[in-house]
Formats: sequence, structure tokens, C-alpha cells
Amino acid sequence: MKKAILLILLLSTIAASLHAQEEIPSRKGKFFLIPELWLSFGSRTYIDVAPLVGYHVNNRLSVGLGPHYIFQSQKAIPPYPSYQTHAYGLKGFARFSLITNAEEFLPIKLFSELFVHMEYEGLSLEKEHYMPPYTEDGRFVYSGFLVGGGLSQRVGMYNSVSFMVLWDINESTSSPYSNPVFRIGFNAYF
Repeated sequence: MKKAILLILLLSTIAASLHAQEEIPSRKGKFFLIPELWLSFGSRTYIDVAPLVGYHVNNRLSVGLGPHYIFQSQKAIPPYPSYQTHAYGLKGFARFSLITNAEEFLPIKLFSELFVHMEYEGLSLEKEHYMPPYTEDGRFVYSGFLVGGGLSQRVGMYNSVSFMVLWDINESTSSPYSNPVFRIGFNAYF
């Protein structure tokens, strides 16, 4: 009887350790894609496309880079005139995970990861739509620095869904954002 109990405990321990290894594999050296997309239609149309490719430097630190395109248009609604504008540029980010396996110590699965996020974005904007008094032609480059944090929940072996709150610390009248910036995203690993 004692041998049977010891065998069951040994098999349970091995199964639990194998299960834990399958659920939280190392992400070091892995690439991932963040297919960032935002669509809004109506009297004001907003299309934001920013696919990012990220890389895990280690299990806590990831970095990434990608293009960014924004299309905005508004129908004439007094006192605001109609307009249409395109913004484009590049953005890069660094993300550091403060907690990487929250599901191991939380009684319920609220999130898997807690992280801080920092992002630089260089966008080419049209002067007439972003620089008061809205009369100049041409373009200028807006340098945005977004900082904040978020939560991520694993979906499957590697993929995850994340929620972030960011602030543009370079917020000015020419900023395309209003603070805070909320983002919900999906990270797909390959």
C-alpha cells in the first residue's frame, strides 16, 4: 500500500512539473507580432494601422519596431469644417515584465503578466490640421513618448491578450493623442 501511494505521489509530481513546463515556456529569443488596428466610422472616420514586430531579449524584456499609419476625416459639423488627413511614421517600444507568472500565485486567473511599457513614435503630420492656427501647408514630424503599463493574459502556449494605459508625456497641441491612451491588443508568436 505504501509503495502504491509513493508511486502515485511520484507520478503526480512528475505530471505537475511537466504540465507547468508546458504552460510557461521560455520566451527568450522568440519573435512576436502585434497586429495593431483601430477602425471607427461615422461622421468622423479614424483608421489606425500599426503592425509591430517584437523580440524577447529575455523572459522579462521585449523590444519591437514597426510602421504606423493614421487616416482621419470628418464631415462638416458646424462649427467644425470638414477635413481629411494622413499621418505616417515609425514607432518602437520596450516592455519590461514586473510579474511574468501571476497565475501561479493568484487564486483566480486575473492576468498572467504585469508590465511597464515605453514607446517612441515619430509621425509625419500635416501642419494645417495639427499646428494652430491651422493655416500652414506642409508637414512636420511629431515625436511622441508614451509611457505606462498594462496587464497581459496568456491565450494558449505563447499568444496573449493585453490591456495597456499609456500617457503621451510630450503631449502638446500638435499631439494626435489625448491622455490617457487605452489599448487592447493581441500578441501572436511565431
